[in-house]
Amino acid sequence: MSARTYRTVFYSQELAAVEDPGLLSERRSALRAVLKLVVDAWYTLQLGQNAYRAAGPETERFPLVKDGLAYASPELSDIIYGTGKCHRTKENLPCLQPGSRFYQVAHTGLDSIMQQFIMSVSAMANNKSMTPEGLQDDHFQFVYNIGSKDLLDGTIQIEEAHYQTIIDLFHRILVLHVVLFLVLWIVFAGFLILLLNPLLRRISKERRRIAELMSQLPLELDVERLVARALGTLMVAGAPGLPGVLGGGGTLSAGQQTIEIPGEAADDISGKGDATSKWKAIIRSASSGLNLSKSRPSFTSGASGSVKKGG
Repeated sequence: MSARTYRTVFYSQELAAVEDPGLLSERRSALRAVLKLVVDAWYTLQLGQNAYRAAGPETERFPLVKDGLAYASPELSDIIYGTGKCHRTKENLPCLQPGSRFYQVAHTGLDSIMQQFIMSVSAMANNKSMTPEGLQDDHFQFVYNIGSKDLLDGTIQIEEAHYQTIIDLFHRILVLHVVLFLVLWIVFAGFLILLLNPLLRRISKERRRIAELMSQLPLELDVERLVARALGTLMVAGAPGLPGVLGGGGTLSAGQQTIEIPGEAADDISGKGDATSKWKAIIRSASSGLNLSKSRPSFTSGASGSVKKGG
């Protein structure tokens, strides 16, 4: 925007400095071309992609521009539409005094200054007279004194305010990322404290209980098959590869002995009870089955001896 404005001031000066009437047509045509660039850029800066509604259908389109800067921030709104403010930077100080003929215009919003600037340049570019107006023309005096200082410095202020708006946006995004990072750590800490640690304590407690129960098992038991039974990894009775497993109550092989687990205990094991309750039921059933297997040989030997004595 600043470059287009200063280019227009330069072409206005070139037109005002013409002494040969034959060059007026060419200089005026060049001034109209640069003026159109200023008008298109100014309305696009204010209205964004809707600039053509105010400047006409032949307005230059900027594909990446969506929204205007007129109300992007309070500072930008004050620069463009505020009054009673001098727009000159420290390089062009002092500001115009109340006695200057351009004082009122120079202390209005930048939009008012730009509209007066456009009218003055348009009057110079569309003048049909073949007499050079010279450097003392009122339109050129406004373009040179206000356009090259107040208006140009105002566009620089818009650029700086727009840049600060972008920086503030990135700062808010940075703060949002920091907040989300902290929330992530809070959620992770809550997961460790409220969910994971109680689960680990419960697992450790169940592991100790299982170890205590297994330490009480008789040495004759097949512990691996007992653990497999507890975990539900044994196949259904009658399946190939595990002939010792029975369907009604299940069996546990101890060396060459086979311990039968009653059906009620097997049903209790397969239920949805606590892990410790399942282990207790398994050990209780296995122990009772082991005691039965130990009592059977003695009963058989006693029965055979009595038969022999009777014979």
